[in-house]
Amino acid sequence: MAPDGRIKETAGTPGDAAPVPARARGIDRAIELLECLHAARGPLKIGELARRINAPRSTAYELVNRFIEAGILESYDEEGRVFFGRTVHFWAADYLTVNDLTKRAWEEVQRLADLSGETTQFCTLQGNKYTVVHMRTGTKMFRISSDVGIEVPIPWTASGRLLLGHLDKEALRRFLPPEDLVLPDGRRIEFDAFHREIEQAGADGYCVTTGLVDGFTQCMAAPVKDGNGQTIATICFVATAGKSEEDRRRLLDLLIQSGRSLSAPQRR
Repeated sequence: MAPDGRIKETAGTPGDAAPVPARARGIDRAIELLECLHAARGPLKIGELARRINAPRSTAYELVNRFIEAGILESYDEEGRVFFGRTVHFWAADYLTVNDLTKRAWEEVQRLADLSGETTQFCTLQGNKYTVVHMRTGTKMFRISSDVGIEVPIPWTASGRLLLGHLDKEALRRFLPPEDLVLPDGRRIEFDAFHREIEQAGADGYCVTTGLVDGFTQCMAAPVKDGNGQTIATICFVATAGKSEEDRRRLLDLLIQSGRSLSAPQRR
């Protein structure tokens, strides 16, 4: 590592000569690199970053060093591993300050978790995957949690059945990767059945799923809508399965009321 914090390039590998499509240079490469670090959830060496995004090592070093200069990335050890820097934290704080829905949703997640004792989440789509934006772990003895920012196949979630309600059947087929219909234990969700569940969730105004990812888990979700009535996010409980009908109804009522409070007024 150089005295200025920049990382010195080491000897190349045979992968350096791989051709790079024109559009995969510049800003696209920068975005790929940042997305790779986000997916890794921890520091990586430059050579590993180059391998994962199929970029020449020289390109990876150039991008990383520029990001280090800007504080977007930081060096984490003498091995040259890098991860997100404090500038990203400041930008995220700016986003939370300015984006009204995200700010109100964070407050709502805290309120519902305190009120219910259940793990509470505010969720949305990231591309063609589901992700948690805010999460507060429940206070009950048996706790279920999910990491913020992790991308999950949409069919694995109750929220996904609400977030895809604006797509017709053919648009849904084009949007959804076929492999995402396979659950972690190898079970496959039939596409037609999944489409019917989406329609049912839209008609009900909420969705409850049990045992999709974990046999002990029940997920409950209510929609958060924009001014056109389209679901753009969800407010959710991740709870233990086997709750009484009374408890289930109480939790759903909390979610539905919360989703309505977070939704934008309908445009006329």
